[in-house]
Amino acid sequence: MAGATVTTRLSDAVVPEVFNNYMSVETVQTMAFYNTGVLRADPQLSQNLAGGGLTFKVPFWKDLDDDESDTGSDDPDSHAIPGKLGSGTDIARRQFRTKGWSTANLTQELAGSDPMKRISSRTGAYWARQFDDICIATARGVFASNVTNNAGDMVLDVSTDAVGAPAAGELFNATNFQNTLQTMGDAKEQLSLVVMHSVVHTRLALNDLITFRPDSEGKVWHGTFEGKRILVSDRVTKVVGTNRIRYHTYFFGANAMGWAESPPAKPIAVEEDESAGDGAGIETLWTRKQFAIHPYGIKWTDASVGGDFPSNAELRLAANWLRVYPERKQIPMALMITNG
Repeated sequence: MAGATVTTRLSDAVVPEVFNNYMSVETVQTMAFYNTGVLRADPQLSQNLAGGGLTFKVPFWKDLDDDESDTGSDDPDSHAIPGKLGSGTDIARRQFRTKGWSTANLTQELAGSDPMKRISSRTGAYWARQFDDICIATARGVFASNVTNNAGDMVLDVSTDAVGAPAAGELFNATNFQNTLQTMGDAKEQLSLVVMHSVVHTRLALNDLITFRPDSEGKVWHGTFEGKRILVSDRVTKVVGTNRIRYHTYFFGANAMGWAESPPAKPIAVEEDESAGDGAGIETLWTRKQFAIHPYGIKWTDASVGGDFPSNAELRLAANWLRVYPERKQIPMALMITNG
């Protein structure tokens, strides 16, 4: 009598601790914003995540005031008055996201391959895209707050929704690029990365405005414009109006946002429902992420959150962010809005 066939299931193959570590490493390796230096691994955020609470304080020191220096004298009764170093408090938000994928056991038998193996191999890439989307949603909220509360001193908007083809001044060009950098004043060189939609990138390419530079190891060549590295992503904002489309182009400096991840108590779970599919069975892989992505100098207000944790739509709301750093140039972020 032939022996019974033994089928290895996902629940047999997945060791939660090992799989979670693998998925986390793969996620970080493929996160665009992390690998371009926008996100900085922040041990203080990690420590806060390990504790309790939905929000936590991120204290900071202010810079020294630019008061004019004192002039010396030989008067023993005249005393200089020292200044003091000010401080402030930033606030970051804990986030918790989950995602699961299911497949019917019968699917493997009929397709001749295991869809769950494919699902489990792509979870890292999925979460990498999710974190990049969360970074973009966070940036949109920061810029929306900036327009509402700070007269839009981080934003250059040359777009319109007028009928007809856009004028040259309403498109991405060198002048608009430099004027966006100028929102940082003499700190403009801090803005090192430009994230643009592929439509805007194509405009630069057609005008032969893109040059290429190797990375620090000389192994990978990156597109640049006027010395700034270019990242192309159709995940950036595209606002469709009545007559035209407005494209958002983001400018970031190194370490503009803090990043931390703290695995929840059960980051990975495999669920089996043997009675589903009329007894053929359904297998589900659940993944859970606890993390913080925080733009330094922009306080999370928690003013408009419907659930326990903010959605991407809520991250984009101006009401949930407020600048606490005293100077605009301390926030290495800028936004340009064009019609292409």
